[in-house]
Amino acid sequence: MKKLLFVMFISFLANVSGIYAQPGGNWTDKISWSFNVEKIDDSHAYIVATAKLKEHWHVYSVTHDPAKAEFTGVPTSFSFEGNSNYKLIGKTVDGVKPKTVNDDLGTHFYFENKAVFKQKIEVLTDKSFEIQFSYAFQVCDENGCLFPPDQEAKINIQGFHPSATETKVEKIATKDLIISGDEAKDKEGNNYVLHKDEWVIVPEGNSVKFYKKYLKLKAKNEK
Repeated sequence: MKKLLFVMFISFLANVSGIYAQPGGNWTDKISWSFNVEKIDDSHAYIVATAKLKEHWHVYSVTHDPAKAEFTGVPTSFSFEGNSNYKLIGKTVDGVKPKTVNDDLGTHFYFENKAVFKQKIEVLTDKSFEIQFSYAFQVCDENGCLFPPDQEAKINIQGFHPSATETKVEKIATKDLIISGDEAKDKEGNNYVLHKDEWVIVPEGNSVKFYKKYLKLKAKNEK
């Protein structure tokens, strides 16, 4: 009888351990993900991934190094599909500082409650487009870890448009401008760029650098 109870107890432990050994497990109520675009300037933005975690659960930083923690903990990672509308700038980084934990296994970097990750991109078009990507992560608590399968998502980028649809030529005397090369300012602080031998006012909300690029692209398309 004792032997039978012992076998049943071992079987029970195996079943409990199996919850954490399963590749996916019941992870969906432990972590939820959302994605948005954070504009930096007229041609750059961040793709921002935010994970909200159930209490006592954590997800690893992109900087976590399993080799420094007895090969435990899988760092969060992202893989973006390339297309001609944008390019990646650098690698995905942590959007907030992760928690650092030192124990017998080594050093761990992870997030509790909320995790934020950012990928910088350069937008190469003024048209809307989608970026498809996949992401992988491990979600853990003090009893063990779950291994969700790789996830896929997509996000829409609106494209960056100048605020004016037509080039506006400002009839202003050169003597009223403070000129520096192909850029200028008037007494009110408005910016101008030299385009086709005319001083063109930069529409409000646009940078000089971006509007130069827009005018060059517009002239090219008109040929």
